[in-house]
Amino acid sequence: MLIFILKLDNLQMDEGKIWDYIINWGIAQNPSLPLNPDQWSDEHFLALKSSLQNCLPLIRYFQISGEDIFEKVRPYQKILDQTLWADIMLKFMAPNKAISTSNVLTPRKNLTTTLPFRDIADKGITEIESNRASELRKSGKAYRIMGKYEESLIDLTKSLEINQIMQMY
Repeated sequence: MLIFILKLDNLQMDEGKIWDYIINWGIAQNPSLPLNPDQWSDEHFLALKSSLQNCLPLIRYFQISGEDIFEKVRPYQKILDQTLWADIMLKFMAPNKAISTSNVLTPRKNLTTTLPFRDIADKGITEIESNRASELRKSGKAYRIMGKYEESLIDLTKSLEINQIMQMY
């Protein structure tokens, strides 16, 4: 399931957060790892790398912000191929140089699902939007049960967007 999600080109999530979730998942698979990666031995990094071997190639490293590379990825750089790490550093130190050795995945597509602006002062609209969000949640869950994960992700994302807009008012 995790591999399927990581393969989605329209996953609506910041790549730095995706990295965080993947690392946390890998650490959870290895409960004997110390909490602080600064205290890890080479064997600890090897255990994490082994757990994440199918996930690491699916991360869009070149879409992660420089700050996230420094704060989130750098502590775990030992799980990355040395060539990949060198290319990530190249991107930030010499952004105009071409990266030719690493497999650079295309950026994920952001769905532009904008809701029409409505006057929230009309309480009927609020109720309609609330019902719409509820229906989208239900259909998203149904799609997930049927194994239609992309459709599920789209409906659940729209539901969250509606709830987010309603919370602003």
